Amino acid sequence: MPNMAPLLTGQFTGSRSDQKKAKALSDAIDKSLRAEKERRQREGGMKLLILGPSETGKTTVLKQLKLLYSTRGLDSERQTYRRVVHLNVMKAIQALVEGLYDANIPLEKENQEHLKVLSQLEPTLNRYSISAMAQANPAIPRKITDAKAESDMFLVMVPAIKALWADTGIQQTFNTITHLHIQDSAKYFLDAIDRVSDPEYIPTDDDILQARVKTLAVSEHIFNIDNITYRIFDVGGQKSLRKYWAPYFDDVNAIIFMAALSAYDQPCEENPRLNRLQECLALFNEIANHKLFTMTSMILFLNKIDIFQRKLDAGSLVSKHFPEYRGLNDYYSTTVFFQYRFQQQCKDLEKQVYTHFTHATDTNQMRVIVVAVNAIVQRLNLHSSGLL
Repeated sequence: MPNMAPLLTGQFTGSRSDQKKAKALSDAIDKSLRAEKERRQREGGMKLLILGPSETGKTTVLKQLKLLYSTRGLDSERQTYRRVVHLNVMKAIQALVEGLYDANIPLEKENQEHLKVLSQLEPTLNRYSISAMAQANPAIPRKITDAKAESDMFLVMVPAIKALWADTGIQQTFNTITHLHIQDSAKYFLDAIDRVSDPEYIPTDDDILQARVKTLAVSEHIFNIDNITYRIFDVGGQKSLRKYWAPYFDDVNAIIFMAALSAYDQPCEENPRLNRLQECLALFNEIANHKLFTMTSMILFLNKIDIFQRKLDAGSLVSKHFPEYRGLNDYYSTTVFFQYRFQQQCKDLEKQVYTHFTHATDTNQMRVIVVAVNAIVQRLNLHSSGLL
């Protein structure tokens, strides 16, 4: 193959005009190379993982992407989520009653009868699971549930649920016991009990975003964002499921790591002696310093800031659960502290962790954040390929 340098020398003299022409040709070649690289990226797609412990909002972010970038939005899942919402409501009132008993908070006398309804149905309720509707990992058995039986059970419970949710003792339990292991959407759905118990009820987009589904499988989803194809993988966050993450670690362009700030005063469900946010920090340390992610963009979502704010307002002290924190118990000071703690986990001081404080059920906020994340991923990918 002939060398390009003599060809250029023969075509152009040393005049200023020819130097400009040579520079223009060189720029055109660079532009062509850049366009070809971008075309390959569009066709091959960006691979993005959403990682983090369970109950941090990973699946909610995926739902938002479907709502924002899928042609059908959430329509294909609407009828299925009716069942999920009903189970969420029943699990929520069950957790509140357990919290009321544990705290020795009195229940109004006229509502004692409703507890009997709840206790009679409790063994049946515990049989039902709320698992992801994605393709199951063959290593993880899925429970088969009878949707009609669940619906009938829910309708029997509705009067008791309404009465108990209005009880002053249950309200006190919800408002004062901040470490209660209860789904974040409990108030949202319990306040809407009349609407969600209507025989003609069809879940809205907001209902689906609020509904809690336990992910028990790794699922792949494809989205087109600003003419770039993203292959996004959603995974189960429970400790027992993390062994299934490793096969998806190759050739990853970016990772969104989810952490729930609101978990700072909660124990892990799998290990009550371990703080949930401390466990999240340890997991982020593993991911941020993994040898396969040296060149991978790291994006941190410190999620559930709305619940975090509510807990601070209720008087839950960050210093009680993180003794090293000695600042004010306000939103600004505590979020700066937690952001610093997460950034400390990354041993490569040159690697930037892009942090967003998120409220994943807020579609308007997530729309803005997804645009920002897309810009970050594209810019860093072009930079790593030498095109910027």
